[in-house]
Parts: sequence; C-alpha cells; structure tokens
Amino acid sequence: MSEIGTDARPLRLLLVEDNPGDARLLQEELRDMPSVRCEVTHVTRLSEAVRVVQGAAVDAVLLDLSLPDGHGLGNIPPLLQAAPAVPLVVLTGTDDERLAVRAVHEGAQDYLVKGQVSGPLLVRALRYAIERKRVEEGLKREEAARRTAAFREQFLGILGHDLRNPLQAISGNAALLLRHAGLSEPQRKAINRISISADRMARMINDLLDFTRTRLGAGYVLERARMNLHEVLRQVVEELEVAHAERQFELRLTGNGWGDWDADRIAQAASNLVGNAVQYSPEDSVVRVTMADAEVGVRLEVHNRGLPIPSERLTTIFDPFMRAQEQRGVKRNGLGLGLYITHEIVRAHGGTLGVTSTEQDGTLFWVYLPRQYPGD
Repeated sequence: MSEIGTDARPLRLLLVEDNPGDARLLQEELRDMPSVRCEVTHVTRLSEAVRVVQGAAVDAVLLDLSLPDGHGLGNIPPLLQAAPAVPLVVLTGTDDERLAVRAVHEGAQDYLVKGQVSGPLLVRALRYAIERKRVEEGLKREEAARRTAAFREQFLGILGHDLRNPLQAISGNAALLLRHAGLSEPQRKAINRISISADRMARMINDLLDFTRTRLGAGYVLERARMNLHEVLRQVVEELEVAHAERQFELRLTGNGWGDWDADRIAQAASNLVGNAVQYSPEDSVVRVTMADAEVGVRLEVHNRGLPIPSERLTTIFDPFMRAQEQRGVKRNGLGLGLYITHEIVRAHGGTLGVTSTEQDGTLFWVYLPRQYPGD
C-alpha cells in the first residue's frame, strides 16, 4: 500500500466549507507543503459532500460544522452513514474542548480549530485520522469474523446434532414399524412415506452442512487415499438402479481407475450428477455414465436425454440454490445445492466440472480429476 500524499499516491481530500476565505486559506496551506501532494475537492453544502463520498474515492474529509444545510455535530452522522470507512476531521471556529470530545464520540477522528491550523498540523492530523480509521476498521473486521465463526459453529451444531437426532429417531422407528408383520397395506404405505420423507430431509441437512462449511469455513477437508474410481462408480450406479428400478443405466469404464482421492466425497459428487440425470430425463431414456483416462487424470461423463438446460442458466448452474431446469412434472427433491456441492468437491480435488446441453445432443456433465492434487 503506497503512502498517501506521495507522487504515486496523492491525498484525496474532500473539503466541506461554505466560507470562501477559510476554504482558500486551507487549500493554500496544503499547497505550500512541499512533501505532500493533495487532490482537493471543495464543496459548500452537506448534501454535496454526501454525494461526493458516495460516488468517488476519498481518503479523508475536512468537515466544517456550520453549513447552509446543516449545523453543529449533526453534520457528522449523514457523512458517516454515506461512507462509514472514510475518516472525518472536524473544522470549527470555536476552541471548545467539550465540543471536541463530543465530535469524537459522534465518529470524527480529530478536531481542528480554524485560525490555528498550519500546513504541517493539518497534514499530520489527516494522516493520523486515516491511520486511526484503518485500525478501527480492522478491529471491526476482526469482530465480524469472530461473530461469523461463532454463528457457524452454532449453525453447524443445530444441523449436525439438534436436527439430526430426532430425524434419526423418526427413520429408525419407521424402519422398525415396516418390519412389523401385522400392518395393513394403507398403514404400510403411510409409514413408507414417512421413511422416504425422513431420508429426503436427512439429505437436505447434509447438503446444508456442506454448504455452510464451504461458505463460512475453509472449504472441504479431504481425506485422500489410494482408491479405484471404477469401484465407486459401480456402487453409485447400483444404488441408483435399486432406487429407480424403472430406469435404464449404462455404465462404461475404461482405462486405469486408480488415483489419490477422497472416496466418500467422490461418491457424493458422482451420485449427485447421476441422480440429477435421472431426475431431469424421461423415464424411457437411458442415463449413461462413462469414465476414461485423460492426460494425467481421468474424465467422468454423465449423459441424459432430458430437455436442454436454457442457455441463460448454464453460466450459473453451479451456484447455490440453482436448479438445472424448472420443468413440469419434475419433483423437487432437494434445495438446489447438489450441483454446487459437486462443483466444490471437484474443485477441492484440483479438478474441473463442466456442462454442455443442447436439444440435439442432450445434457452432458463432465468431470476432470487429476490422479494427484497439483500441489502434492
């Protein structure tokens, strides 16, 4: 960061003063300082000052307390509201210590008395004001970060414990009731719906946990180990075949499936992509999953013959809470976090996730994964 007032970094100063004589004297004092270069914007009204700090880069404000459209310490809040990070130095014709203290309490960084201001004193006051404001803003950022961390821990605790525990109780008891032989068919269907809904809620909670970790934390912490991606993909497809017995899947695996990845996270990403293909394609169409060697990694592709994704959605499809399509007849089974989470998992592995979608060729999600993380 360059020092203000140098040739490379002039001091950008807003002077708010309605007295032409006082304004001229202040500008002359600054102009006569050989070691400091200033760019002074002069306005005579508080409303003009507010517009300037909202629309231009300003290092500091010299603010007169007597203006045509404002008076006294009441001039300070509108400027602080318009530009909270810009330091204010108050100018007044009254050498009043109590007024000076009140000005600082209102948010000003310093207080100068007209007629007692020399060039060196003015520059020193401005520089000190800017530095104090930087320290103040830094402390505010640290406090905001601390509160964010506390909120994250509370939120993760609620999701991970307070909501999961009763949900697990619901799922467990539903499974126990389904094993009971004396249930009538309507009772069995009702309990089965409870079980399916509880499982869907559990997936949503897991997605929210992942989303919160990536947005409020440091991203995914991977447990990388030597694994075979062929085995993971076979398991993912088999599970979806059981869940969607009416659907047809085609799995084609070639090349070497070995690499250093987090098996659970890769399975989660693959399941999201294949499940998404099932959700957004006709029941009589085939979902194709292929994997092959690609340079120093592997390329995974998931293809379906559903309606094409609108071109305007392709640029935001991996954003959180976005869905590939809003399609009639398609049930919403999640929060729109699946593709975002998949993108973050792939990125954590140093890989790339992309999509193409046309009416002629269908929709193809592809993943490139290096066998080893680039930083290893």
